Amino acid sequence: MSGVELGHEIGPYRRVCPDQAQIGRYVGAADMTEPMFSDARLARALGYRGVVVPGPMLAAFLEQFVRLELAGWQLERLTTTFRVPTIAGDTVSLRGVVTEHHELADGDRIVCDLVIEHADGERAVTSTATLRRQR
Repeated sequence: MSGVELGHEIGPYRRVCPDQAQIGRYVGAADMTEPMFSDARLARALGYRGVVVPGPMLAAFLEQFVRLELAGWQLERLTTTFRVPTIAGDTVSLRGVVTEHHELADGDRIVCDLVIEHADGERAVTSTATLRRQR
């Protein structure tokens, strides 16, 4: 048995999102040209409070989160749905629950439902992660 059972809760893990300068370096390195990721004035003109945190960066937060919380498990798949924008400097909370557990010939697999929530409890990102551990 893997020690991680159906219903196992992970988190919460709180973190502050990168600031505008850090996001600017990220989008520059990734060659992202969407100005809402780098230009606060334009982002505000579009109705956002400031520079928007790019989706791939939020997905990376989820990947880091499951690696920290589920040491020894290998991430096989991560699907994400972005519900509302997250803004540079926002504090978010990551948490999840194991919704499936399978014992297979090549090892154990678990499926986790994950969320990133804003400080007001609004879900910014919902996600499903599939992880594997060899026996």
